[in-house]
Amino acid sequence: MDEFSRELNQLLVCTYRNVGKLEEGMLHSVSGLDVSIGELHLMEAIGESKDKGVLICELAQRMELTPPTVTVAVNKLALKGYVLKTKSLLDKRSVIVTLTRMGKKVNAAHRYFHEQMVRNIEKLLAPAEREGMLHGMQMLNQFFQNALAELHDKDDDAEQQSVNAERV
Repeated sequence: MDEFSRELNQLLVCTYRNVGKLEEGMLHSVSGLDVSIGELHLMEAIGESKDKGVLICELAQRMELTPPTVTVAVNKLALKGYVLKTKSLLDKRSVIVTLTRMGKKVNAAHRYFHEQMVRNIEKLLAPAEREGMLHGMQMLNQFFQNALAELHDKDDDAEQQSVNAERV
């Protein structure tokens, strides 16, 4: 691995780790907050639907998780008082999830954390550097999306081969 590759790898690993540590620090600084980073991101997704709520199946799709995984997480958040579950009036089998007042406060604190993080990074950069950083981040994001799509395609191919082998 050349010097650029080593440094890029180190920066990627450290940046990912540090953003997580900052989010955890934000969680601990809010007194009495008993949620994980994953639960925080789930509340963020629920909060995007405002007061109308979101169906668990839609939430699972948005978060790229299985409905049972989301159901377990939502149940935990409901027990902690951060979300409210109600049956859909259109389909009694479906559950709509909304944030409670406490859930909205936690979500607002999380949004504020991200806004402050972005503002502070923005202050460090000259306008030309901002453009370069955005372009680099867009390319990095596209790289990861493509890699995930390839991984998903390989998993699908392996699953199909397994099904075909069972038929033989």
